[in-house]
Amino acid sequence: METKSEPDNEVRVGEVSGGAVLLGRLMWMILGPILSFSITYAIVTREGWFTIWDAAFGVVVAMMVGGRWVEQRSGSAMTATGEPATAEHFKRYVRVLLPLAGGAWVAANVLGNHVLA
Repeated sequence: METKSEPDNEVRVGEVSGGAVLLGRLMWMILGPILSFSITYAIVTREGWFTIWDAAFGVVVAMMVGGRWVEQRSGSAMTATGEPATAEHFKRYVRVLLPLAGGAWVAANVLGNHVLA
């Protein structure tokens, strides 16, 4: 009877292959959205454009894209629904995230600096 065994170096989809991949997955799925909402609230409640909160918002959005990229490059990337992710999923994520984040940033600054001021 022959049994097939998987090669030791093969990464299965969904299997986290290291700390960086785990952190990347957590960043784009959980930590990034929570931090971006929290920072958006801080932007709304403080006056001034281009403050430290604006910079923090940009860093978090960049870390979300970077986390998604790290996971994609690992070979074990998954979508939020648990399906194997492709390069097209990454591109779509970036195409949706950046305009939404930019719009949220502008809206938070307008709301905080002009509407509620």
